[in-house]
Amino acid sequence: MRKYLLLIFVFATVICSGQIVINEINYKDKVGFESKDWIELYNNGSSSVDISNWVFKDDDDLHEFVIPGGTTMAPDSYLVLVQLLADFQTYHTGVSPVLGDFTFGLSGGGELIRLFDNNAVLVDSVEYDDIAPWPTEPDGMGPTLELRSPSLDNALAASWAASVLPNGEHGTPGEENSTFVLGINDFDKSSVSIYPNPMTSRTTIKVSDNFENFSVSIYNLLGQEIDRIQSSDDVAILERGILNSGIYILQIQSLDGKILHSQKLVIK
Repeated sequence: MRKYLLLIFVFATVICSGQIVINEINYKDKVGFESKDWIELYNNGSSSVDISNWVFKDDDDLHEFVIPGGTTMAPDSYLVLVQLLADFQTYHTGVSPVLGDFTFGLSGGGELIRLFDNNAVLVDSVEYDDIAPWPTEPDGMGPTLELRSPSLDNALAASWAASVLPNGEHGTPGEENSTFVLGINDFDKSSVSIYPNPMTSRTTIKVSDNFENFSVSIYNLLGQEIDRIQSSDDVAILERGILNSGIYILQIQSLDGKILHSQKLVIK
C-alpha cells in the first residue's frame, strides 16, 4: 500500500504543470552571432503571475539569478532572462521585457535548468541535451531550442524543435515560437479519454468529436519513444506488453504529424 501511495504522489506531482513554463533555450551561439546564453519564460495561464524574487538556476545550486521585485507576467506574455544584457541586445534589438545578467553560462553539452518561486518551490525544469533524441541544430548552428507548444510536456525531447526560418534563424525571444504547433491549444482536451489510468494490462485511448485515424506514441520520462500504436477509427488500444511499471507520456498525433494531446499514464 505504501508503494502504491508513493506512486500516486509522484504522479500527482508530475502532472501538476506550472502556469509559467520554460519555453525557449539558447545554450550555444553560432560563431558571428554571440548573443550569449538566454532562456525565455511564457505565461501559459489565464491570469497574471507576480514572479518577484523567483530564482533561475542551472544544475549547480550556487548558480542563481533572482528575478527583481515588481516583475509580473500577464497571460500570454514572455520574459527573457539573459546571461549578458549588452550582448543580447546587440543582436536581438527591440526585444522586451529582458532581464539580466545571470553570471553563469548554460552548458553546450546539455544540463538541467530550473525555475523556483519565491518560496523555493520548483515551478519548472528542463534537462536538455545536445544529442538525439534532442534537436542537435541548437548546438552552435544558429537555431535555438523551442518548445513546440507551451501545452506540451517540456521534459520530453519530442516536445522541442530547433527554431526555423523565416523568423527563427537565431530563435524567437519575446514572441511566439517559430515551431509552434498550430491548433494544439484549440484541440479540446476533454474530448480525449484514457481509461483505465492507472492501467494494469491494457488501456483504451478514445478521441471523440468524430476525430478518426490517429496514432499514439508512448514515451518514458527520458523522452525515449518506447512504442507507437495506430487507432481503429476513434479508438486505440494500448497493451502493456514490454512496458514496466512506472510513469509514461502518451502523445496523440494526427496522421499528418500534428500533436493533438499529451498526457501522463501510470502503469501499475
